[in-house]
Amino acid sequence: MDLSKNLSTKLENLTSFLRNKNVIVAFSGGVDSSLLAFLSNKYAKEALLVTEKSILYPDDEIQLTSEFAKKYDINHLIIERNPLKDESFRVNPKNRCYICKTGLYEDIIKIKEERNFDIILDGSNLDDLSDYRPGMQALKELKITTPYIDFKINKQEIREISKYFNLEVQSKPSMACFSSRIPYDQDINEKKLDMIRGAESYLKNTYNLKQLRVRLHEGKLGRIELMPKDIIKVMTDDNIKKITVKLKQLGFYYITVDLEGFRSGSLNEVLTFNED
Repeated sequence: MDLSKNLSTKLENLTSFLRNKNVIVAFSGGVDSSLLAFLSNKYAKEALLVTEKSILYPDDEIQLTSEFAKKYDINHLIIERNPLKDESFRVNPKNRCYICKTGLYEDIIKIKEERNFDIILDGSNLDDLSDYRPGMQALKELKITTPYIDFKINKQEIREISKYFNLEVQSKPSMACFSSRIPYDQDINEKKLDMIRGAESYLKNTYNLKQLRVRLHEGKLGRIELMPKDIIKVMTDDNIKKITVKLKQLGFYYITVDLEGFRSGSLNEVLTFNED
């Protein structure tokens, strides 16, 4: 496939920016950071990928980051963090992402300084500016570079460029940390995160689902968000019984299915409602 003239210009601006720089890429393994990792390795003077391993992310996602780095022969460092050690994070305020991003990037800044890299790159894209993203404030304060935003590249364009370079992640569904499944001001703890992890893993693996969320309300109610096409496929009488048994074994008291289906950042909807 060929890129449009406009997108080709954006890509050229981005690759020109990367040249002759030693860069660290905050690498989660999603489509955004994967393309940034690929381009940095291809065009920058030196590239290092840094991945956070923590209770907030599935273990198989960490494995995928390692496989990506090996496939493209990119230097890769996995650092372990436990955000639950931070009381200000555990109480789950509305700026939770700010607290988490600050902790992560402070660790990466230390690596940057120890290894004399020039800049740290974050994969936030132009679309992220249209949602409630308190983590963006942390990026600004810590002077983390966001090239997709700087060169006005949105999510769809990232997928198009990824397809242009034949990256397998081009159609990978979006992923957010498990803490985003818990409503603001409801405490985050290991038990809740394990419940969410177990429920999502069971649903994905048992029913071959690519995208879903299990939101946990008040530590008791599990609200399952499926893609609209999957609701009818999965929610048969027999499957409902099996899902109910499994999720109750994991610690859920009540299990519901959200009729609106999956939507990224659905727990932010209450913030917009309150502001109105």
